[in-house]
Amino acid sequence: MLILCKNIFNLVAKKLYYAVGWIKASMYGVELSSAARISPYADVKEAAFLGDVVIGRDVSIGCGTYVNSGDISAATIGRYCSIAYNVLIGPTEHIPDHWTTSPFEAVVAGFTAASTTKVSPRPVIEDNVWVGANVVVLRGVTIHRGAIIAAGAVVTRDVPSNQIWGGVPAKFLRDRDVPPRPCTAETPVSARKE
Repeated sequence: MLILCKNIFNLVAKKLYYAVGWIKASMYGVELSSAARISPYADVKEAAFLGDVVIGRDVSIGCGTYVNSGDISAATIGRYCSIAYNVLIGPTEHIPDHWTTSPFEAVVAGFTAASTTKVSPRPVIEDNVWVGANVVVLRGVTIHRGAIIAAGAVVTRDVPSNQIWGGVPAKFLRDRDVPPRPCTAETPVSARKE
């Protein structure tokens, strides 16, 4: 009975936690799916759309970026990124050479659950990146401006600007032939061609 009460309490607390994040994001004008679960500590105030996605507390999303679905545990995501369905970005990783990878076994042995967790910086996804469906982006990785990550890829290392990467683990497929950016009101004066 005690376990049941504890589980019910945790369920209610988690729903309230994500409800606060959802309300906060909607107050900033972010278009949200009713299924979006957003930490109130995440910085998503400039995002364009958040679909059926779980956004962790260690996440920031730039202006005009949309996420269709998935789980973003930790990341810095730039402006105008296109993030497809079922992505996994910045998941917790275990220490492969630790005596156990199970946080439950570590606790039973008198250690903390965190003793099995690998400490790595959150991934960085720069501006104008397209992340395809079912992509996994590990911690410590930077995907530079204008890159495209093919569907199903697992990104384990940095991806240079304007390149297309795919596979498991992701590797270089080809360069993008990107035309110059058209002049707009947002284009810095130094970048405009006269």
